Order: sequence, then structure tokens, then C-alpha cells
Amino acid sequence: MAFRNSSSTSRRRNPARLARTTLAIACTLLAGSLASASTSNQWALRYLRADSVWQISRGAGAEIAVIDTGVQANADVSNHLLPGADFSDSTTTSVGTGHLDTDSYGHGTGEASLIVGAGAETQGLAPDSNILPIRAVNGYAVDLALGITPAIEFAVSHKARVINLALGYKQDDPDIRRAVQDALDSDVVVVAAVGNDGSSQQYYPAALPGVVGVGAIDSSGEVWGQSNTGADVALVAPGVHILRDDNRGRVGYSDGTSEATAYVSAAAALVRSAHPGWSAGEVVAALEGTADKPAGMRGAVRDDRYGAGILDVLAAVRLAEPPVVGGSGAGVVRARQGGGSGWLWWVVGGGAVAGGVVMLFGVRRWFRRV
Repeated sequence: MAFRNSSSTSRRRNPARLARTTLAIACTLLAGSLASASTSNQWALRYLRADSVWQISRGAGAEIAVIDTGVQANADVSNHLLPGADFSDSTTTSVGTGHLDTDSYGHGTGEASLIVGAGAETQGLAPDSNILPIRAVNGYAVDLALGITPAIEFAVSHKARVINLALGYKQDDPDIRRAVQDALDSDVVVVAAVGNDGSSQQYYPAALPGVVGVGAIDSSGEVWGQSNTGADVALVAPGVHILRDDNRGRVGYSDGTSEATAYVSAAAALVRSAHPGWSAGEVVAALEGTADKPAGMRGAVRDDRYGAGILDVLAAVRLAEPPVVGGSGAGVVRARQGGGSGWLWWVVGGGAVAGGVVMLFGVRRWFRRV
């Protein structure tokens, strides 16, 4: 297992420095002086240097819409749930309270725990931010994809600063494209997973211009073998062997670009909290411009596996001035979404998304009841 150090280039490729870093972390865990109990069993938080990030920003004041299977209230997320909505029923619209939101599958609850987890079981990367839980799909039924468009609209109307979309489908849908563009025009950072089938298949909404597409890396900084690749990948982040909650009072490890997406959404919230005057485009430019360039990129500005590089949220929150925004929409680099073995999949009928199969991009390894 490798961890970040202070070098800005090829951080995980210097054996001597890696050995010193690993030894330092081991000593820290034994002494109990630097690494907190909340990060001791979450390599991703150590990799992202969360303890140092939290000295600058913990996400206060930032609102993240998790558009997913809902969020089940638990000790990790309850104190940071806002009144949410349920659009998973294609025939009715039911707006309820976030604390009583329903998650019958567990994927959305896991995403929320990685963002705002209080450390009861899972510590989130942006623990003082708030989650706007929006149930767009129920995770089991054969659904029309009608819930995604009103979910995005609800997020925009309720002033979300970041939208987390750990789902995707192959066919572009004009209503969802319009809703995403409305979010970008409303100064929202839109983040989406790139998918888990290890291909270059283009999926939506991450393939839309301005959306930040996120791939997954393992603890050595290598791109996960099932993480999709292509010209639309914007960033990669930890997504293998990630501790997260589910909807039934259990905690366990899972793999996926969903997990990586949650960390990038949390990072966007941390930057928005640290720099409240920055636009969504400036936030995205900060995340991409400070991304770590591993040796595997061979000095390129970006490539199809890593995008702009590996998320370095500490470098982003440390920026004193907003970066120059390049490209179009909210992002400098477009995003990509893929399918594959996920938490679930279901066929979208009725032509709501032509030929669409919607997927959530996380693979559960094991869970235990707590």
C-alpha cells in the first residue's frame, strides 16, 4: 500500500521516499499521535491527506446533491441530511424529508457516507458539508429513467453547489442533457462516474460537455483494471477496497468508480467551502490543474487512463487565487461514463432513454452488520 508524500511529481514511484512515508505512517499509527482513529482503516483518506485538508476546509456551507437510490439515515450521515426528494416513481412525485429518505438498495447511502460520514463507521472526506438526498431510481424495479431529469432540476432549484451522479447509460437523452446544462449554467459542479467495465464505451451523463468524469485508482496509484478509459476522463481518485456504509446498518468494502466519484464530489465541496467566491469552472480547473501526474502519464498533460491526473485535494484547497478556466462549460476536461458489473442494473423501458440500461458503478465485496 502506497501513500502520498509532499513531492509534486511521481509521488508513488520513488522507492526510498515511499519507504520513508510508509514507515512514518506506521509509526504514527502505533503512537496514535497524527493519524486519527477515523482514518486509520481508510487508506483513501490517508492517500488524500485528509487530516491536512481538514485544517483548511471541512466542507462547511457546501451542499452536495446525491442523485442515486436515496440515502438511509444512520449515525454517519443523519446530521448532514437536508430535506430531500423522491422521483423514483415514474407516475408520481413525492418530496419528503431527508432524514426519512428511503434507500432500498444501499448505493446512495454509501455515496453519502464517503462524502459526509461522521466516523461512526465511515469517515467522509467533507464531513461538514451537507447532503441533499434525491432518489431518482429505486435500484430494483424496471424503471423509466424519468427520475433523473427532475432530480437534477430539484438539485439546481435547491441551490446545490455540487451534483454527484454515480450512474450512467449509453444513449444520450435530450431532457437529461438539458437538465445537466441548466445545472452547469447555474454554477453547479457536476461529477459523474466513468464506469466499471474496463472499456472505452461512452456513457451519459458523464460524456456530456462540462461534466467531470471520474475513474478509479487502487492504493498504489494505478488505474483500476475495471475503470473505463477514454478522452472524456477528467480525473481519477481512490476507488478500490473502499470502506462505506449501506442501507441496512452494515459497513464493508467495495470497489468502483462510484466510490471515486464520491471523493471527487467531496473534494469539489471542500474547494467551494474554502473559496466560496470561486465559480464552478474555477473549482473544476483547480481540481484538474493540481492533479498529481503519475509516472504512468509519461509527462502528458492528460491521458485516457488518468485524465488530468490523480485527485490532489490538498493542493487544490491550498490555492490562493482562482485558476484560469479553459475549455467549455464547467470543466476543463470532459468526462466519461461506462457500464459493467455494478451494484445493480436495470432496463429502461418506454423509450425514456433510447436503448438505455442504467447502471450504478460500485461492486460490493463484503459487508458486516454493525
